Amino acid sequence: MSVKPFRIDIPQARLDRINSRLRDAEWPVVPDGAPWEYGTSVAELRGLVDYWLRHYDWRAQEEELNCWPQFVARVEDYDIHFIHVRGSGDNPRPLLLTHGWPGSIIEFIKVIEPLTQPEKFGGDSADAFSVVIPSLPGYGFSSKPAQPIGPRLIARLFDRLMTEQLGYTNYIAQGGDWGSSVSSWLGIDGVGCSAVHLNFVLGWRSPAARPDNAEEKAALQYFKDLWRTEGGYMLMQASKPLTLSYAMQDSPLGVAAWILEKFKTWSDLEHDNLWSVYSKDEIITNIMIYLVTETFGTAAWLYNGIYKESVPPLARVEKPVGIAKFPGEIAFLPRSFVEKSYNVVRWRELPRGGHFAALEQPQLFADDVRAFARELRS
Repeated sequence: MSVKPFRIDIPQARLDRINSRLRDAEWPVVPDGAPWEYGTSVAELRGLVDYWLRHYDWRAQEEELNCWPQFVARVEDYDIHFIHVRGSGDNPRPLLLTHGWPGSIIEFIKVIEPLTQPEKFGGDSADAFSVVIPSLPGYGFSSKPAQPIGPRLIARLFDRLMTEQLGYTNYIAQGGDWGSSVSSWLGIDGVGCSAVHLNFVLGWRSPAARPDNAEEKAALQYFKDLWRTEGGYMLMQASKPLTLSYAMQDSPLGVAAWILEKFKTWSDLEHDNLWSVYSKDEIITNIMIYLVTETFGTAAWLYNGIYKESVPPLARVEKPVGIAKFPGEIAFLPRSFVEKSYNVVRWRELPRGGHFAALEQPQLFADDVRAFARELRS
């Protein structure tokens, strides 16, 4: 096993093909109704694509990403890409930040400096972290698995990355979406993981957890009802990911529509305006990471791979767990139910933010992670 420096350098031919496909894209017929009622707003996506073709500069975004130290480590049969930034202070605590779908390392770019150098933002260097931000296998610049794999295997890979490659034996695992599932397994299986911080908890729970009161039953029923209208993407990616990939592999517009709709639906927006929270460059760069690496298809495999993994019937995260509940999250279980699967030592309800918390509200996110680590020390 070895760690090698890595720089993003996408061939120009790949960028030209993406732009060409966007320029030549054929657009669908728009049904009458509210702009987002039947899926991604055509008007919103047309505006984004127009900006993409006229103003967006991948090379500038590539250069900014390459300002962060990046590496690739061989772990078992996988090449794991990651950003690694060492913190200030005398003893920065290791922090593993794991993204989900349809995110990427872009989710955490805005919190790197606040977490690694808090003194620059009015904080204390004693709260600094050394941050590791990997790309999930099958996502971004990590290697593609030969077949679908699940979050428990990914947790094993990430734990070996942290302990064997980087020498971190007392790290906090943080995540939302799939990062929540990976971090939960790190809390159970991770040799070097000492605590877990989550901003999403629906993606994993102990099979032994059952609802005991009206609040818990109502929350689970709401979740079931929600996914009847919002879970079509998940069923497709879990059951027939290859069939979906044929269309997406050849359509940057399709990938953009598929991903943009989730950022609209899952975010805590002001006046229902997507651009009140994100910049167009942020959204396009996140989409581009899927396009330039040709990983839309293999990223979707994770929804299939989870069903191939075993879950112990009494699996519970006994290590200290901090929960950050952001109000724009599409669904969230009550604390009483979450505690059946997690040893919750900190639970905070934040005033703003949604599913992509670190990207939407970087200061609130960083402050909560720091506060959790501070409580662990005390």
